[in-house]
Amino acid sequence: MCEAPICLVIKGLESAGQYDYFIRQNLLISYRKTESAFTMRERPTNSDTGLPGVLLHRRKTVSLIVLGLLFAAIMVSCGKSDGPRERMALSNKNVLRYDVTAPFTSLNPNAVKFSGSNHIFPLLYSYLFVPNAKGELEPDLAVSWAFDPDKLYWTIHLRSDAVFHNKRPVTSNDVKYSFEKQLKNIQPDLKSVIERISLLSDTAFRVHLKKEDSLMLQKIWDFEITPYLHDEEIDYFHHPIGSGPFKFKYRENNKMVVLEANDDFYNGRPPLDKIVFRYQPDREKAWTRLLAGKTDIVQEITPKNLKMMKNYQDRFYFDQYTLRFYTILLYNPYDSLFSDPKVRRALSLAIDRWYIVENILGGYGKVANGPMGVDSPYHNPEVKPVPFDPQKALALLKEAGWTLDGKSRSLRNRGKPFEFTLLVYKECQIEKKVARYIQLCLNDIGIRARLQALCFEEIQRRRNRNIDFEAVVTELNGAYRNPEFIQTIWSPVAQRKSCASFFKHLEVTRLIKKGLEEKDPEKQKAFFYEIDALITSLQPGTFLFQKTAIDAMSKRFYLPHQFSLSHEGIHRLRYATLRHE
Repeated sequence: MCEAPICLVIKGLESAGQYDYFIRQNLLISYRKTESAFTMRERPTNSDTGLPGVLLHRRKTVSLIVLGLLFAAIMVSCGKSDGPRERMALSNKNVLRYDVTAPFTSLNPNAVKFSGSNHIFPLLYSYLFVPNAKGELEPDLAVSWAFDPDKLYWTIHLRSDAVFHNKRPVTSNDVKYSFEKQLKNIQPDLKSVIERISLLSDTAFRVHLKKEDSLMLQKIWDFEITPYLHDEEIDYFHHPIGSGPFKFKYRENNKMVVLEANDDFYNGRPPLDKIVFRYQPDREKAWTRLLAGKTDIVQEITPKNLKMMKNYQDRFYFDQYTLRFYTILLYNPYDSLFSDPKVRRALSLAIDRWYIVENILGGYGKVANGPMGVDSPYHNPEVKPVPFDPQKALALLKEAGWTLDGKSRSLRNRGKPFEFTLLVYKECQIEKKVARYIQLCLNDIGIRARLQALCFEEIQRRRNRNIDFEAVVTELNGAYRNPEFIQTIWSPVAQRKSCASFFKHLEVTRLIKKGLEEKDPEKQKAFFYEIDALITSLQPGTFLFQKTAIDAMSKRFYLPHQFSLSHEGIHRLRYATLRHE
C-alpha cells in the first residue's frame, strides 16, 4: 500500500488541531479501509467509503476522492476563527463548561420541576445537608439536627455565617418559606408526612411530622433554600438569588446560563472562577464538543459513542448508572382508542422492547417492568414485563372489537381505522428512533401511528397534567427515595390531576392513600407491591425501558471525589480544580 499520500494528510491533521476531530478521523478510517480492500484484491463497500457504488471499482478515483475530502476538512478547520491557539487559551481558563440536554427555564427551584435549570440549582443554592458518597448526610446550612420520637419533630440548627448573594443573612424564616413553597409546588406528596414548620429563633426551627418516617431527612435534603421575599420581588429568570457556592452572572434566553464564584460563600470561595451551562439537545454534537475540547461535561453519551470513548479513559471521567426514571409510551385514557385496558395491553404485547434495548440502546438499558421502576425497593418481584407476543395482541384487539381488514392490512372497528398521532421530543435522537420502531411494530398488526416531533416545552404543555395528545413517548419517575412520587404521578391529589395524563383509578387511589398512611415499613411495602401489580395490569402506557446513562467529564479538572451528575454530585463540582500542566 502506498503510504506517502496519507502521511502528508496525517501531518495536515496534526497541524489543524482537534477541531472537527471525528469528521477527519472517520475520513481517515475510510481511506485506510479503501486502500486495504484494494490491496487484498477486494472491492471496498459503500459503508467503507460512503461513496456511490458506481465509483467503487476504480482504486485511484476512490483514493483521490477520500483524500480530497480529508484535505477539505483540514482547510475548513484551519480557516476557523477558533483555531488551536484560541481553543487552547479557552481550555486553560478556569471555567467549567457544562452541556445539558434540556432548555433552561426559570431559575426558581420552588416552581421548576424538570428543565435544564435543575442542573444549575445545586451550585446556585444551598441545602440544609447533603449526602456524601456513602449516602450519609453532612452539614451544609444546618450544623446539627435531632429527632424527638415522642413529639414527632426534628429540631434543626443553622449556621450563623451564611448569607445570600445579596448579602442578607440566611435565617430559619427563609428555610420555612422554602419548605412551604416546595411542599406546595414541587413535592405536595410529602404533605402526607410533614405537618408544619415552626420557628424557634433566627437559626433554629422544627419540622413537625404526622407520622414517624426514618427516611424523612433523605426526602427533604434537596429542598433548595431561597430568600423569604414575595415571588414578584425576585426576577428568577434574569437575576435569581441563592446562597450557594456560585452566583448568577448572566444568561442568553434558554440557551446558556453563566455562574461566577461566590466570594462570600460560607465554606470558602470555590476554586473555579465560572461555570458556563449550555443547552445542547443533540447528544451527538455534545459528544463531539467534548472530544474537541469545546465543553467539559456531557450527559448520557449514546451507546455507539461510548464504545469509542472507552479509548480515552485517560482524558475523561465516566459515570455509568441506571436512570431512576423510565421511558413510557403513555396513552390518553380519555381518548376512545385507548380507554379499554385490553387495547392498551395489546399495544404493549405488539412492541418488542427487548429489541429496543439491545439494538437501539446498544444494550445500555433494561426493559421497564412497571411504575415503581427497575431495582426499586417498592417494585413487586412477581411483576414481570409484558412479553412480546403480536398474535396475542391481535387476539385481544379482536375481543375489543377490532378486526384486521385483509385488503388494507389495517385494523378497523365499525369501519373506523385504528390510527393515531404519536408525539416525541424532537430534541431526543434515541427517542425518535424508538418512536419509528414502535411505528413499525404497530404497523405489523394493522395500526397506523403518525409520528410528530415537537419541542420539549410544547410536549410538556400537552402532557403534564393535561390530555392534549393521543399518545406520547415520554419519561416518568420511579419510586426510589420517595414512594410519595407515585401519588403525584398516578393519583389525583386534592384539586390537582395526576401527572400521568389524568390517570384515575379508584382502587389505585385507595391503595396509595393506605400505603402512605401506613407506619410499618414492611406493611407499607406490601401496599406498594399491590399498587405496582395493579397499575401494570392496567397498562396506562407501555412501560418501555430504563436507560443505562453514561455521563462524562474532562480530566483537565481534578475531582477529589467520584464524578456524578446526581443532585449531590453536581453540588460537589464546587470542589473541582483546574489541573496545571
